[in-house]
Amino acid sequence: MTTKNYFKLLLFVFIAFSVEANAQCASCTTTISGPDATNYVVASGQTICVSPTGNLSGLITVNAGGTVCNQGTISSPYFWVNGGLLNNYGSVNVSNLMVSAGGDFNNYLNATHDSILITDASSVLNNIGTMTAIRMGNTTGSTITNSGSITADYVGDSVATFNNNTNSSLKINFDFYNAYNSTFTNSGYMDVDRDFLNSNTATFTTSCMISIGRDWYNTATVLGPGVSSCGGFNIVGASYNTGTLGSVSTHVDICDAGNPPLGLDGPLGTIASTTTYCACSNVCVMPVGIYEPLAQSSVLIQNVYPNPTSSSLTIELQNKQSEDLLVEIFDMMGRKQSIVVMQSIAGLNISNVDVSKLAEGTYILSITDSKKMQSKQLFSVVK
Repeated sequence: MTTKNYFKLLLFVFIAFSVEANAQCASCTTTISGPDATNYVVASGQTICVSPTGNLSGLITVNAGGTVCNQGTISSPYFWVNGGLLNNYGSVNVSNLMVSAGGDFNNYLNATHDSILITDASSVLNNIGTMTAIRMGNTTGSTITNSGSITADYVGDSVATFNNNTNSSLKINFDFYNAYNSTFTNSGYMDVDRDFLNSNTATFTTSCMISIGRDWYNTATVLGPGVSSCGGFNIVGASYNTGTLGSVSTHVDICDAGNPPLGLDGPLGTIASTTTYCACSNVCVMPVGIYEPLAQSSVLIQNVYPNPTSSSLTIELQNKQSEDLLVEIFDMMGRKQSIVVMQSIAGLNISNVDVSKLAEGTYILSITDSKKMQSKQLFSVVK
């Protein structure tokens, strides 16, 4: 990708992110602008806004009609979206997060969890940014839609809906199961490093080839796209089917690395005549340029201050190497306000950026290293 096209792509991401931010972060009844370990129960009609300098670390419950809008950091050990709304435009690092009773969690930037559970009818996780978790559960009528990047050790569906959209990424480090009337639709990049299980009247549909690092089991229904295309599984270990594989109107491809004579190690159940074996090359690749974790950058922004500021912004960052860095500032509509080249050394770097000509508001500081990897942080200007 050329540098010109790369920055066009970044600008598109900023615009999409910023439109949502402007639409949602409003009508604040409480604003958190610094460290705050208070336990909050957010009631109907209340909106807690975490500013770019805020850090909310108490136990949080967001009841129906309540909202938490985060542009800074949420580092709570437990966060319960109990029918309310959580919009994240900053960093969420919550050990245990649950969305229930028809609540909504919209992640536009970065979210990290030990355990995340979406449960109950009309409860929704909508991921547009980058999300990592050890355990991710989706159950009892809830919905997860991934349009960004999700990496988890374990992912499970039970009586639920999961959509892994086109140009998205779902990386599962260990096991995946789809069960009990759940519906899973994959049209993006998906990879399961260990076992895949589709069972108990669940339906799994994929329009891409999915890598399975160990064993593949289907006791329910697996479908592919229309017969003019194909989707399926590249399986390293065993492959067993006792359910329904494909249909007359869909095309599933199974590629077992062990090359069993009948295509699968256990070719039982109902296998459609449209099923093929190691004939499909429709592999959806992981998106490049948008969803790479920030840790891949050689640059770590440690601090920006004063924040808010009126004239000058001081940037403290650690760099793994000596290189030229591209320092850009975008407004919340994605419009570039300034650009400078900063010469950095390996280790601690401190630099000042003139922001005196910027209007009052919130801005995105973007620092791009020589490998085109990016770190970014929000800051505010006051007059």
